Amino acid sequence: MRRSEKSGPATRLTAAGLVVACSVSVGTALVARADSVSDQKKRNDQKIAALGQQLEGTNASLARAYVNLERTNAALPIAQQRVVAAQSAQAQAQAAQAAAEDTEARAVAAEAKARAYNDEVAQRLAVAQANEQRAKEQLAKSSTDLVSSQDALDSYAAEVFQGSDQESQLGMVFGSTSPQDFANRLVMADTASAVASDTIDKLAAMTVDNTSTRSYLTSVRGEIDDLKRQAEAALQGAEAAAAAATQAKNQSIIAKNNAITAAQNAAAAKTQLDQLKTKQASAAADLAAQRQNEAADLASAQAESNRLQAILVEQARKARIAEQQRLARLKAQRDAKIRAERAKAAAAKKRGQVYVPKDPPPVQSDPTPSNYLTYPANGPTTSGFGMRWHPILKKWMLHDGLDWGIPCGTPVYAAAPGDVIRAGWRASGWGNQVVIDHGIHRGVDLVTTYNHLTSIVKFSGSVNRGQLIGYSGTTGYSTGCHLHFGVYEDGTPVDPRKWL
Repeated sequence: MRRSEKSGPATRLTAAGLVVACSVSVGTALVARADSVSDQKKRNDQKIAALGQQLEGTNASLARAYVNLERTNAALPIAQQRVVAAQSAQAQAQAAQAAAEDTEARAVAAEAKARAYNDEVAQRLAVAQANEQRAKEQLAKSSTDLVSSQDALDSYAAEVFQGSDQESQLGMVFGSTSPQDFANRLVMADTASAVASDTIDKLAAMTVDNTSTRSYLTSVRGEIDDLKRQAEAALQGAEAAAAAATQAKNQSIIAKNNAITAAQNAAAAKTQLDQLKTKQASAAADLAAQRQNEAADLASAQAESNRLQAILVEQARKARIAEQQRLARLKAQRDAKIRAERAKAAAAKKRGQVYVPKDPPPVQSDPTPSNYLTYPANGPTTSGFGMRWHPILKKWMLHDGLDWGIPCGTPVYAAAPGDVIRAGWRASGWGNQVVIDHGIHRGVDLVTTYNHLTSIVKFSGSVNRGQLIGYSGTTGYSTGCHLHFGVYEDGTPVDPRKWL
């Protein structure tokens, strides 16, 4: 019973501790893996976002196919890790379930053993109590018989030594009237003595038996007290074992439910992985199909770009001629003014007067400040001017402007005064585009372009600095809402920051 008492709490501790330990270890592992997977997903999302910027100027369908493939490729390792983690959690949960069920079985067996021992102690206690009752009854009877026998013996002694001559035994012997009467009386006296002697022996035996019964009764009562203590302990042990069995059963149910959930999670993760693999194959096929059209699209875009450059070069040539003509007119006008002033001085001298000629200021050909252009929109720069690697075409390509990450529909303003020379949809990938010629500044013909617009407000004519010309968007070869702002010097793209 003492072993059962000690094993009861230990069984409960094992049942509870087993599931708690498994839950903690599985939970810790899953949290660590979740953190790792979450970090990987963040890095992948950043990579995909940067990839979208790299793909500007690429056919939209090809860019979309490539981004989808890259997103799927990035998601596959994460999905595989989730499958491994889910399967590991499933194995741990199943092991916890098996251990919990084993603990439950041992707890149930311990309960049955404790209850059996409790029943055994109860039976032994009932037997001891029955023996006590019999011993008490036997002691009471022997005590009564002992008192009766003692009384009879006392009466016999009184009759022998204290009775009348005729009634006492001595009277019976010495009161005889003849030899035959004496003999008869002597036989009667001897018989009475034998009876008395038997009574004395019986009394002695009864006294010994009574003493033995009292000793047995004392022993039985001690056994009963000990059995009562054992019965109380056995009952407590049985109750503890029953509580441990109930707790172990509950923990077993929890562990079983956890194992079922873990199996479902593992199956869901495996399904997601299979779906991603299917999606990857589809995205790869789509990319291969779209890549075949890229050469033709690039040729068309390059032709469009060449046409724009030819227009800008011609516009620059005309603007330079016009500027030269303007400067020549200003210079001729200045020379004429100088000649007129000198003629006035000569005429005054003939009249004997003094006239100081006033020379006009020199003609300035380039008064443009370095920050001539103002920002057409406010927003963070998402991509700068310069060469960048094209992940699909596997070559370096020029990103000929600045990208500002602004929401679609954001107002876009003219960066300086000028004339709109082109406005509308362009198949080169710029989508809705506005091109403004600002004339000759710092010796070059300055042109700005505003690309991927959602809509255009100003299609032609002159514009003032800060005048609304359209709204930002993601038309053409674009992977998200933004404004691509380009600056050209004599038809050649340059970094807009040198003019802003």
